[in-house]
Amino acid sequence: MHACLQIPEILRIILIFEEVTQVTKSVVRPSYTTLYHLALTCRAFRGPALDVLWAHIPTPDVLVLCLPQDTRSQPIRELTLESFDQFECTPSGIAAAFRVSLLRPLTDDDWATFRVYARRVRSLTFAEYDVEPYNLIRDHKLHDSAMLTLLDPSASTLPPFPLIRELYWHDKRDVLLPCLQRCISTTLTRLDIHSELWPSAMVDLIAGLDTACPKIKEFHCSMPTASACAMLSDFVTCWDDLEILETGAVNAQALQHLASLKKLRELKMLVPEDHSLDLDPTSTFGVMLSLDKFSIAAASTELLLASLAPLQISAKNAHLNIDTVSDVFRLDRLLSSLTEHFNPNVLESLDVEVDRPTDTTNHALFELTASAFRNIRGFTKLTNQFDACLYHRWRSSGPCFRLARNRTSLP
Repeated sequence: MHACLQIPEILRIILIFEEVTQVTKSVVRPSYTTLYHLALTCRAFRGPALDVLWAHIPTPDVLVLCLPQDTRSQPIRELTLESFDQFECTPSGIAAAFRVSLLRPLTDDDWATFRVYARRVRSLTFAEYDVEPYNLIRDHKLHDSAMLTLLDPSASTLPPFPLIRELYWHDKRDVLLPCLQRCISTTLTRLDIHSELWPSAMVDLIAGLDTACPKIKEFHCSMPTASACAMLSDFVTCWDDLEILETGAVNAQALQHLASLKKLRELKMLVPEDHSLDLDPTSTFGVMLSLDKFSIAAASTELLLASLAPLQISAKNAHLNIDTVSDVFRLDRLLSSLTEHFNPNVLESLDVEVDRPTDTTNHALFELTASAFRNIRGFTKLTNQFDACLYHRWRSSGPCFRLARNRTSLP
């Protein structure tokens, strides 16, 4: 073997290049096969190749593959008349039959093997749970009990993934929340949490993120409840390295902190339907945000306008989403007021979406007044070098109004 390949830095560059050479449908994916064979080539390649191979784990069921075959079950690959005898014909029985389970308690050697690979993980994704029969047969996910066993805190007091940087939690169920808690680490720089119900266990876990994850640069939190917004505001002020943030409506202190962050590029605020901003109409409080992209989603135009009230935003891209609009006057008021909150000399792309019109037969909802158009034409970057066009189109989710630079064609 050439002496150059014995230099770890050169070998690491080669392996990373190999990882991204597999392109399918314009999507770059790790070349697992290539990395696997490199790990088997020689001892010099084994460690670095395994580091890259196990760096990004797209689903937890990959973790069990490092264990001996006698520790894990073989899921049913095809649903036949013979396979019906292998499981109980109940939803839980069917799910168990198509998922990988642990067949015996793990020994000390098994745990040692697991830790050798787990310490290489840099990114871990818990995908959304899907109980559709076709997906059960196709995906062969890890059974919940096996996942809970692998991440059981009683097995080790040490973090299971000591070098993890990115964690994506899309499972949305309560049963695996102990696994989420075990994966939370001081080494995390990106954290995505998607939860629909926000049980008390989730709230308690989120409440400690400021100290549990002090190095966060990118944080996404979908569908927070009104009660969770105050909690989110508290720990956002503890993160000084934020670059991308998706969170609930935050308070004045959090807004001031975000405005002070030089690295913050993208901000998305999700305003719950029952959220109370408690803003004093006579208050002169204001915050100036300088971003690449600003997004806000609210249940109504009233909530969205109230959330925008203290903000002066300098952003190239803006996206506003409203769940419902009851009449044209509220939408007209929103569009007419945009120049009060967005720098007209910076904004290059503007999207305003209405997800669920209260009356889809009321076409007057989209007959906006001339004042709304006049104010939008004040955004010089939007109207530069062409006649500005504001249009709406019906989609399955509702109408969308869009104005962007160099976009002149109508749908």
